[in-house]
Amino acid sequence: MSAANNDNSLGYTLKERNPYDVHVYYSTPEQREQAMVLRDKLQKQFGEWMRFYEPKGKPIGPHPVPMWEADFGSYEHRRNLIQVRDFLEQQRGNLSILIHPHSTDTDYMDHTQHAIWLGEALDLKLEGWPR
Repeated sequence: MSAANNDNSLGYTLKERNPYDVHVYYSTPEQREQAMVLRDKLQKQFGEWMRFYEPKGKPIGPHPVPMWEADFGSYEHRRNLIQVRDFLEQQRGNLSILIHPHSTDTDYMDHTQHAIWLGEALDLKLEGWPR
């Protein structure tokens, strides 16, 4: 892999695929409403290249509470990380948001050491994940 794969200076090398996932968490009806408003704003701002998935109304996989997910779509959008992070930080209110890469390290590393948390970090269910 070339040095261009690590151009984000965050200490890992990205796989040449969708580079980042965004997970926005909610526990209460009020937070869910806030999360859906944020989803709409993110779609308006970055919807030309980000992909959005249906909200999950219950915990799924490593995610301990309901959430919705979006991703960066393709490797070419990796350089938009700071722009998306800053937008989410400004707009998130009291929501917890996880942004994690798809690096050449393990999924465990991507969801822990390489993770970017905005707001309160949640305890993900990572038992049994290869380290």
